[in-house]
Amino acid sequence: MRALVSAAVTLVLSGCTLLDNIGPQNRLSDQVHILNDEVRWGRIDLAAQRVAPAHRRSFVAQHQAWGRAVRIADADVSNLEMNLPDGRSASVVTYSWVDEATMELFTTSVRQLWVGEGEGFLLVSEEVIGGEPALLPGAPSAPDPEAAPEDADALPTAGGEAGAPPSAETTTTTAAPPTPRRRDAQGVVLP
Repeated sequence: MRALVSAAVTLVLSGCTLLDNIGPQNRLSDQVHILNDEVRWGRIDLAAQRVAPAHRRSFVAQHQAWGRAVRIADADVSNLEMNLPDGRSASVVTYSWVDEATMELFTTSVRQLWVGEGEGFLLVSEEVIGGEPALLPGAPSAPDPEAAPEDADALPTAGGEAGAPPSAETTTTTAAPPTPRRRDAQGVVLP
């Protein structure tokens, strides 16, 4: 009997020690997966509890259509970075989603920044780094690496030489906002 009680106490204490030894990377991974699972199923109210108070209002506004006008088909966490130079951590999540109005499939990659808070992590910002930006209206987007260079060595433009100031003949046009790229059910871009 004494051996049984001793074994039970040892088992309970070892289980508690294992839980205390969960490292910060595992805690971050858990928070990232839980938050993205909650937003995938439209449980924005639960996901907002994992967001820093300063970012919570914009988070809820950016995700208000999720679960209604936008259906998340898949959320794939593809990268976790700990201890960035500014002390934060980051995750990259790629969402496959359907616009319920058009039934078109889109893909958007989002970089999420996290800050350590007590024993866990809180989301402090999101930015679109690739794919269709309409998933997160109002969220910042990373600069497009394929964008035209803005230096003096740029190619000539209509109406002048590269690096030359625009002439009176040069007309300035503003680009139209990007329209979502249409895709079929397999994700292939349609013309």
